[in-house]
Amino acid sequence: MKIDRKAMLSWTSVILWMLLIFALSAQSAAQSEKVSHGLASVILMFIGSLLNLAGIDVNLMNGIVRKSAHAFLFFVLATLVLNAFLKTGVKGIRAFIFALALTFLYACSDELHQLFVPGRACMLSDVGIDSLGAICGLCLSGAIYWLSIHGKINFNDRINAFIYKFNVFKSQRSSS
Repeated sequence: MKIDRKAMLSWTSVILWMLLIFALSAQSAAQSEKVSHGLASVILMFIGSLLNLAGIDVNLMNGIVRKSAHAFLFFVLATLVLNAFLKTGVKGIRAFIFALALTFLYACSDELHQLFVPGRACMLSDVGIDSLGAICGLCLSGAIYWLSIHGKINFNDRINAFIYKFNVFKSQRSSS
């Protein structure tokens, strides 16, 4: 049996991302609150004048940061899972359905896990936010996938052009 390295790497990245989500969910409420409050403070520092005009304070921003983090984590997870299914031969709509199902099940298990973490709770709304992030990730990935298989975007050419421009820029700076 031949092991496809790309498929193995894809599933490894899924597992590593799931472990990151698990580790973040294992933080107590106080630890998690401290991290998101710190991040919200940094965001407010950079865009504070705009948010002050809108009447947004650090506590509201903290809630926005926490819910956005949920969506982002599952946006990435769904994208990684979709890629892993595609690399292992599951194609088309089946890959998207399987990716959404697996991501949704992991979101449910993540919330159940939080029942056993001090100060954390199992919230159906968080599963909804996680699922919305996953759907957004799958929609973006689907659009990119569709464009790439229909020849609208050739990623190899674009990546090579970017690398070439970067190397030219780098060589110009080093010769100065």
